[in-house]
Amino acid sequence: MRETARLTAIAFQFLTRIPTPAIRVDEGDLRRASAAFPLVGLAVAAIAVAVRAAMEPLWGEAVATLAAVAAMVAATGAFHEDGLADSADGIWGGWDREQRIAIMRDSRLGTYGTVALLIVLSLRVALLVPLSLLDFARAVLAGAVLGRGSILLMVRLLPPAAPDGTGAAVTGPLRAGGSAVALVTVALAALVASAAWAPLLLAVGVLVSLACAALLRRKLGGLTGDALGATNQLVELATIAVVAALAARGWPGLT
Repeated sequence: MRETARLTAIAFQFLTRIPTPAIRVDEGDLRRASAAFPLVGLAVAAIAVAVRAAMEPLWGEAVATLAAVAAMVAATGAFHEDGLADSADGIWGGWDREQRIAIMRDSRLGTYGTVALLIVLSLRVALLVPLSLLDFARAVLAGAVLGRGSILLMVRLLPPAAPDGTGAAVTGPLRAGGSAVALVTVALAALVASAAWAPLLLAVGVLVSLACAALLRRKLGGLTGDALGATNQLVELATIAVVAALAARGWPGLT
C-alpha cells in the first residue's frame, strides 16, 4: 500500500503542478507510476468541474468554461499542451527523423506549434461551452482520463524514438496489478461519463491513439515524451467531441 501511494504521488508530481511531497524518483519508478496516470486525469477533471460550478452562476457558461479549461492547463503546467506544440513543430517542420526530434527538443515555439495549440484549445472550449454542468463534467472526465490512459497504450504500440527521453522512461511492462488499475480507471470513467455509450468512447480513444502511432512510426520511428503529450491532447479532444455530440442529441437511447 505504501509503495502504491508513493508511485501515485510520483505520477502527480510528474504530470501536474498539484503540490505533492518531494519524492525521489529512481530508475523504473516513472514506468511503474504510469499505471496511475488515469487517476491524475480524474483529479484534473475534478478541478475543472469545481471551477465551472463556482463561476457559472456569476459570469455564465462561456466565462466559466474558459476559466475551467485554464484551470486544467494551470494544474498540469501546460505539460501536455507543450508536447502538442513541440510535436507539431517537429513533425511538420523537420525534413528527416533526426531534424524532427531536434526541433521537438527546442523549447522555442514555432508556427506549426502555435497553430496546433490555437486549434485544439479553441475546439475544446467551443465544444464545452454549450454543455450543461452535468454534461461538462461527463466530457472533461472522459477526456482527462482517457487522454492520459492513451499514454499506456502508446508505449505498448511503439518503441522510444530516443534512448534518453521521457518516452524511454515510461516504456516497458507493468505489473499485472498496475495494468488492472489503469484499465479499470479508464473503463469506469467511460462508463460514468456515457453509460451505454462507453464502448464508443473507448473505441474513439483507441482509434485516435492508433492514428497517432501510425504517424509517429512513419515520422519519428517511435515515440517521445512530447508525442505522448500530443496524443493525450488529441484523444482528450476527440472524446470530448463525442460526449458533446451525444449530449446535443439528448443522449439517444438513454432518455
